[in-house]
Amino acid sequence: MNIIKRIVRKIFFSDSEKFCRRLGYSTWDKLMDNSFYIFLIPPDAEWFVTHLPNKKWAVWNDEGHPPFEYKEFEKWEEAIRYLRDIFDKNDYPEENWEPEGFEQNDDIYSLEPDKNKRIEY
Repeated sequence: MNIIKRIVRKIFFSDSEKFCRRLGYSTWDKLMDNSFYIFLIPPDAEWFVTHLPNKKWAVWNDEGHPPFEYKEFEKWEEAIRYLRDIFDKNDYPEENWEPEGFEQNDDIYSLEPDKNKRIEY
């Protein structure tokens, strides 16, 4: 019976759904509702931070195809500093660094992102 369940799951769950489930969310919309854009990887990939149901933070980018690799952190500050290190090491243009969920003068390292301050598309 377990073999049949695994086969059915593989057929009906897409790779993006697998990624969502790994992070603790049932749908892409729920995942993205708890995710914040941080910076652009030229030419068109992006890094995100997701607040997980277990209260940890996951950082991931959308290069390639899901399921994407991710790294978990206990605290927001750890996650955002990790991403800033990646950004600096790759020498991306400063205009690509646009953490979502903050006002212009907010300290992004000590404050967590606010859904009410997110970028509206």
